[in-house]
Amino acid sequence: MQRLIEQPSGTGDLLVAGTQIASVHYTLSVYRHYADNGDESGPAYLEVEGHIRPLDDFDVSGLARLGLEFGLRLDDGRLLDLAFSDAEGTIHSTGRGLSAGHVP
Repeated sequence: MQRLIEQPSGTGDLLVAGTQIASVHYTLSVYRHYADNGDESGPAYLEVEGHIRPLDDFDVSGLARLGLEFGLRLDDGRLLDLAFSDAEGTIHSTGRGLSAGHVP
């Protein structure tokens, strides 16, 4: 079972190995997944999907072809570990999801 818990949007920094490579506008949907039995007291994990658009002439389509893991620093300071789903800037979270700590 999953539940939409947040839809943040804003301006953030796209990162590779902790280094900013572009400023982007992001729109995200954050889902919390629960056990199939609907028990919300058990362990849950977050999954994030969304879209980013560069604020300058940065080529997002080239990044998508690399197949690397990137980071996105949201304007509230949280970090999202992500990969590109397509060359249009559609993204999805990787295993670590959305946090206040790790920068890929």
